[in-house]
Amino acid sequence: MSSGPIPFDSILFRDLLSTPRMRAVWMEEKMVAAWMDVERAITEVQCELGMVPAWAAARIVECLQPRAIPLDRVRDHAARSGHLMVGFLRTFREVCGDAAEHFHLGPTTQDILDTGLTLQMGEAAALVREQALALQRTLCHRALAEKNTVMMGRTHEQHALPTTFGLVLATWACEAHDHLDRLDQSERRWRFGSVAGGVGAQNAFVELSDHQTARELERRVCQRLGLFAPDSQQQGRFDRFGEVVFILASLCASLARMGLQLRTMERPEVAELGTLYGEEACSSSTMPNKRNPEPAERVQGLADLARGHADTMLSLRTADHRDSTRIPVLYTAVPGAFLLVSRALETIAGHLETMQVNREVMRANLDHPNVLGQAAAERVMIALYRKTGRKHWAHTRLSECSAISTRTRRPLRQVIEEMADLTAHLSAAELDLLFELSTYTGTAALQVERAVARIMERGGAAREPRGPATA
Repeated sequence: MSSGPIPFDSILFRDLLSTPRMRAVWMEEKMVAAWMDVERAITEVQCELGMVPAWAAARIVECLQPRAIPLDRVRDHAARSGHLMVGFLRTFREVCGDAAEHFHLGPTTQDILDTGLTLQMGEAAALVREQALALQRTLCHRALAEKNTVMMGRTHEQHALPTTFGLVLATWACEAHDHLDRLDQSERRWRFGSVAGGVGAQNAFVELSDHQTARELERRVCQRLGLFAPDSQQQGRFDRFGEVVFILASLCASLARMGLQLRTMERPEVAELGTLYGEEACSSSTMPNKRNPEPAERVQGLADLARGHADTMLSLRTADHRDSTRIPVLYTAVPGAFLLVSRALETIAGHLETMQVNREVMRANLDHPNVLGQAAAERVMIALYRKTGRKHWAHTRLSECSAISTRTRRPLRQVIEEMADLTAHLSAAELDLLFELSTYTGTAALQVERAVARIMERGGAAREPRGPATA
């Protein structure tokens, strides 16, 4: 079995950075097939509008088959001409014969490349959407199952207040839903075709017909390809591609954050989650005992790379006129972002599906001996406020007590019981209730129910992508 350069063509690395289904979308053959789809639509509509003869259009359409165009010939012609699309056109001329004199009549290279890229992006976005929906469903299912599973909420990596694991998962489900929403909403800004010619003014098409027919040409071609027809030319409008990469990078960053929290909760000293490892699993070449959450760790690296692609896309916004600066950027950043986020989605979804929730450990960590019961400080403060109406005083006294607890390594309750001004308001029975942290979870369970219900009300998905205009 042969392999190609790392990472995406490497037998050893490609499944660490991408998925087979997403790689299939971005194969070179698919790219050229997309070019042919665009050229075919242009030729068919030009024939309908009387711009090219029917016999030539029929022959052109017949020859626009993926297997009919040898990519090595395209490469060789491109090398000799110094231009990718010229290499494609010369190869097509060899295949098609005299009918090719009526081929590619008026469009510019960018019309074909950008519209073809948009077609591939549509297929890739559908796959990302499918994967994100699967992740969202898993999060919703597990959030409901854990809506009452009490755990210690943490801020700044420190114990803060009790929450539920279900609320953590429901928050992630809402975040995934918002990313889906952004991806769907963005389609109305990037899902455009282009049949605009050299500088976007459709000069050649007007010469071949008239102003209204030239506009009708673009409208029909876009409709045939399932794309929107732009009101004005899209050349230089790389913000539309950039927005998609930004959304993918943001989604990947969210997945990295999920992975970080999951693997933090799996650390032996926390042990609130566990992962199922196969019988032959081994995470170190020298330490036989090691079981590392490496897939979740790698998502952080994927997110870093996706962010780099988003940053690179910004560079295209500084171009004054369209030029070949865009080629290495678009054909690296756009496919790269989709490939990375597809792997990240599959990795985190798989992790969530198989994770083991150690509820007893979560409950025990509420009263972790190193915390000395200080997570009850806010609850005690609120109880004192309700008795005295003095929030500032209560906050100050509990802060002082917490500092004494930390300095002397004594439980916070013990310190409070030594303070006459506090015990004057709180009995031992009341302190028993206040220090039972499992009952101090606020509206966590209600938020889980509402969040999941809202997602399900919308069909478990963000809004459906808007289809192309048909009028």
